[in-house]
Amino acid sequence: MILTFLLAYKLTDYVANFSTVKYKSRIEIIFLSIFFILLFIPMSHINQDEISINENRYLTKWRPLINKEGKINFNFCKNYNSWFNDRFNLRQFLTDVHTTITLLLTGKAEGGFIDKNGFAYLNVEVNHKLMKEINKQDYDALIKFYNYCKERNIELYVLIVPYKGNIIYPPTKKILIKDEYDKNIHKEINQLNKKYNINIINPIMALKDESENNYVYFKTEHHWTDDGAFVGYKELMKEITKKHPDIKVLQEQDFNISYNTKVRGDWNRKFSWGANTTKLNLPLKYKKKLHQTKYRYYTYKDFNLLETKNINIKYKRLKYYYYPKGADYRVILLGTSMCENLTEFIPYTFKNVFRIRNNSVKNISGKEEFKIMKYHEKEILDYNPDIIIFCITYVNMNQLKNLFKTN
Repeated sequence: MILTFLLAYKLTDYVANFSTVKYKSRIEIIFLSIFFILLFIPMSHINQDEISINENRYLTKWRPLINKEGKINFNFCKNYNSWFNDRFNLRQFLTDVHTTITLLLTGKAEGGFIDKNGFAYLNVEVNHKLMKEINKQDYDALIKFYNYCKERNIELYVLIVPYKGNIIYPPTKKILIKDEYDKNIHKEINQLNKKYNINIINPIMALKDESENNYVYFKTEHHWTDDGAFVGYKELMKEITKKHPDIKVLQEQDFNISYNTKVRGDWNRKFSWGANTTKLNLPLKYKKKLHQTKYRYYTYKDFNLLETKNINIKYKRLKYYYYPKGADYRVILLGTSMCENLTEFIPYTFKNVFRIRNNSVKNISGKEEFKIMKYHEKEILDYNPDIIIFCITYVNMNQLKNLFKTN
């Protein structure tokens, strides 16, 4: 309405002064007309999609001024702004232009960077502050979880996965995480293992060794590859088989190996461009350029015997596995997205595996993600596991203090 009034006002003014200042008014009206036409282009087509495939996220939903219950939405302006910013016409085109220009001028992308060898990093992955924030409360919560499991005759194994920046890659020969933070974490882990006999597995050295031959992390994502997860699996099984020598540890010959330049690292088990290139909002041509590396993928030879059941509802992201030839143990695979590539190995090792995902879950915010006992204690107790495998990353360790928080 305001724009229409301004346009009408200018047209009226133009007509009134046309005879006296014809040339000046004509220039103004042409400029003003072009200006208003350009304003209408973003609103000429509103994207109605629920999910952005390119950005791998949910788009902001429309929230009316007055909701169905008749209540006023006092955040309407803020909600509208977010909704429009997510959905206006030519948004992806403008984003690609912006990112392309930024990459050409600075070699960096908003929220992260790409090194000369095509490794994409988010700033959070090399944020040393996150390492500093691990404190006594986090380690105390881990001890409490260990004792909680021990009282219920559950064996707890904690697999701590380094972030990509902790590993030396053959092409780059560069460590992005300072050694001092690695050393502090190793020291604390060794002390916990020695004092409390907690089974904490830190496969960083084995991953560094494997990285000399294969990619243990994706170049365009923070997740470890199948090769990296297989290293973690073997390090984990070294500890488990100390108590259970009857369990068969899978070997590479138990799998068919295939190759793909795309990335598969998360819950849905689909191949994609990789979370980092998606979050950096890289244009399609850059994504294609970065995806020239062929990664090895493992498919168990008896994969057709595995039975699965998915549950993805409010507060819950769960998956049940049953493999009739597996060792007769009930296992909970608990933790973040780093567990997902482990599901190519662990469900074929044990007969019954229950996957509990604690992050990226419907209706659970980032601050709530590690309140595991608040959201999942009932499932853990009802399942009555023999073993819990708790798989997290270095960066997640500063959230362990929330394990037993209920509010």
